[in-house]
Amino acid sequence: MTVDAWFKVRLFIIPLGIVLGLGYLNFALNYSLGYQEIYIHHSHGVAITLWCLSGLCQVISFVYWGLILYVGPGKSPKFPLFDIYQEGNKDILPLPDLFFCDKFGFPFYDSHTQSLRIERSFYSKYVGYNVLKFDHFCLWIGSSIGLTNYLFFMKFCIWFLSFFIIMLVYVSRYTKSSINSGEINHNFILLYIMSGFWILCISALFISHVLYVCQNMTTLDDISIKQKIRYQRWKNRRTENEGKSGEQLHCLAPKQPRKEKGKRYVSVKKDNIRLVVEFDVTECPFNMGWRRNWINLVLNGNRTKGKDEQYYTTFRFIQAMVVLAVPFAEIPFELRRRRALSDLESNANGVERKIAEFIFYSNEVSPEFLNMIEDKIEKRECYIPSYFLAKSGLK
Repeated sequence: MTVDAWFKVRLFIIPLGIVLGLGYLNFALNYSLGYQEIYIHHSHGVAITLWCLSGLCQVISFVYWGLILYVGPGKSPKFPLFDIYQEGNKDILPLPDLFFCDKFGFPFYDSHTQSLRIERSFYSKYVGYNVLKFDHFCLWIGSSIGLTNYLFFMKFCIWFLSFFIIMLVYVSRYTKSSINSGEINHNFILLYIMSGFWILCISALFISHVLYVCQNMTTLDDISIKQKIRYQRWKNRRTENEGKSGEQLHCLAPKQPRKEKGKRYVSVKKDNIRLVVEFDVTECPFNMGWRRNWINLVLNGNRTKGKDEQYYTTFRFIQAMVVLAVPFAEIPFELRRRRALSDLESNANGVERKIAEFIFYSNEVSPEFLNMIEDKIEKRECYIPSYFLAKSGLK
């Protein structure tokens, strides 16, 4: 079996294992506990309540799982190159005032899709295209998570976690009364183990993503920050232990981790020239404040632009929290986003459509980030892109 074939099989086996495991847990929870213990020996009403709650949580979870797979993570359109020399070429994209670039000032280009890569997008081998606002690939549910299915993923976590909390509460309440002749029902032991395991895993995952939303970060951003810290720690150890023997050095400073200095770059228009400004990976260019971030995620299609200043009110934030908590309350907003995208695609053709798509999907940076960039330019902590120097014959 080839590597790609085994990879595809694994993507199917793990979610299938989750479904089969849930089948056994339903037997243990709803029959062994719900019927044999609660319904027969305690209360019909409590047993029926258990069946309704566990069934509701699972139905909602499976619907959101299906939406995650059906909607997908968000496929980036194929974009032509930027007109970096500003020659007025009508077949390529006009140069925006600000775009993220490499250290030489060139925009990012994806060789897999032969397309300009918009900020925060990333090529995922799991789906075979550039994913908009790529976050991570979830092996448990078999899908990449990105711009369009991130909210569904968050709500899936909420209701999947609720199912295991209900399981743990009920089994804890009726374990003592179920013990007969000093022996516990063995199915209850599995309920304790599985509910405890999944509550810890899903809670940690959900809390981490709540923090990501509050700062408008992605899992990729967090990985880069941790890689920077790890590399810097390794580098400091190497510096501190220079002159020691090779064996001592290996013990004190183990194998070199991935080289990540945490440097990122943005190209900015300034008067009649362009400047490249360096910033650190720990900066959050798209962080609009935690309240606005939640409003944008829930009510604005997980985008940072498209709404006026007056839109971000306390009422909108409360509305966003209600929509987050209520099952399927986000569907009208999702339909509105799809309608806007459909209008966008039908009202333009050719390069005009690509320009409209680029504007629609590009991310607006925060005012704080813009102020930081302006401050660096005033301090002359910037430089001219290399392609401008090459064009003018300068070195």
